Amino acid sequence: MAEFRDLSPCRSISTNDIINLLRISAQQQYNAKERCEMNIIVEQNARVLFEQDYICEIILNTNGELSLSYPCNISVPVVDKWSKVQTSKIQSSVNIRDLFVRSRIARCRSRFVAPVIFVDGKYICRSSTLSSWAEIYSRSSMDRFIGTRNQSVVNPSTIDRTLTIDNDDSFDNVEQPEQRTIYDELRGADIDLLKIFDVGSIVNLMVQKKYTLFGMKLTGSEKFDKYNRYGSFEMILLPYPGCEHFRELVTVKYNAELMFYKWSLPKNDAIPEIPIHLSSCLYTDWSFWRTWNSVELTKNYLQIILHQLETNKCGILIHCLSGWDRTPLFISLLRLSLWADGCIHQSLTVEEILYLTLAYDWYLFGHNLSERLKFDEEILYFTFIMLPHLVENEFVFQPSNITNRQSILVATEPNSHCSSGYHCIYPDIGKDSTKKTIRKEKLLAVSNLFHVCYLTVVPNDSNKLDPQRLGLHVARSIKNFFIR
Repeated sequence: MAEFRDLSPCRSISTNDIINLLRISAQQQYNAKERCEMNIIVEQNARVLFEQDYICEIILNTNGELSLSYPCNISVPVVDKWSKVQTSKIQSSVNIRDLFVRSRIARCRSRFVAPVIFVDGKYICRSSTLSSWAEIYSRSSMDRFIGTRNQSVVNPSTIDRTLTIDNDDSFDNVEQPEQRTIYDELRGADIDLLKIFDVGSIVNLMVQKKYTLFGMKLTGSEKFDKYNRYGSFEMILLPYPGCEHFRELVTVKYNAELMFYKWSLPKNDAIPEIPIHLSSCLYTDWSFWRTWNSVELTKNYLQIILHQLETNKCGILIHCLSGWDRTPLFISLLRLSLWADGCIHQSLTVEEILYLTLAYDWYLFGHNLSERLKFDEEILYFTFIMLPHLVENEFVFQPSNITNRQSILVATEPNSHCSSGYHCIYPDIGKDSTKKTIRKEKLLAVSNLFHVCYLTVVPNDSNKLDPQRLGLHVARSIKNFFIR
């Protein structure tokens, strides 16, 4: 069994810690109800790493009362210790947990809007997509059945009356008068939460306008909300392949530039919708987006998100369908890219930032690595394959509030605890060429360390998908949606 050690301020993360984290991730999906020693220590380590550079407000999700697939302790950074601005981003009078409670069933699987990166005074948030009527009813009924004390804003008796009004239409997203009231309340609470975190734009990664299973609409979308409740937010639609696409990474023997998604599939009815001030920043022809390989697609989308962060004074919400595959891919790349620029987590070493993104962006927010490996869906591995492709200047973030101190990699002393051979120091950096070199060294160090640790846990020739088990995919689609 893997040995997990609590991380105290005087002890840094080691390669073995990363390997053990990957090992437990490959064995089980995180569940906030399971208070095993390994989960507790991963949570504690992630919190300590966050608090090295941020003052955080900790929101309790004890026993998964808010969401089973969110951390038991959700860290909301409110002050960046390296910033010139030292006032809290969130006023002390704001009850963040209450806002989480009120909005939790507005989004699929109760995966509400949560801020996970704080850069340049702005939040990068994550979530799932909006719930449809079918899920709102089922989640509310489950809350009543188990007697949860975390009730949403919806009155359960109103839901029952609404279901009686028009049982067929209600599951087809046709809003009857009382249904509209419920949508107004839930999505109003969701919008309140977005405004508290000062989110100005929403990045939607779904390849479908609305997710449909067996003809039933199971999700909604901000862009296609029929009453335009989210009209005050800037919508950025960046359709991106789901986890099934990343089986192809195994097929092409891990040469990611040979991966192409089949956009011609009938389910793919979403197309990129990008404000002109963003699309014009990239020297690329967006009319050819369907011909891009997966590396080009990811690079171009990441540049759009970074440009939006640079040019907009407000934060961003990023989500896909469930928010635990495509969403952590982009959240993780953003965290590592911004760290490499010295804009966030300035005090963290290579080992520490790798541990933090694997723990907080992937494991603790519900990524099911064990199931993904069973089906050869190497989306996590692909994320770190991308890092060498992000070393160029176009991915460098230009902040306005962070101090000039930039973390750089230098060789460690022989007796150092940093097994990668690098640690961080913080001189003033003035030359672009120096910044580029530093960024490249940091990203390559993280990529190399990940590959060493990952291949220790997951050999390349394991977990091949047996064709006789292809029928499992239909069953998995049903189970994944209706079981949290």
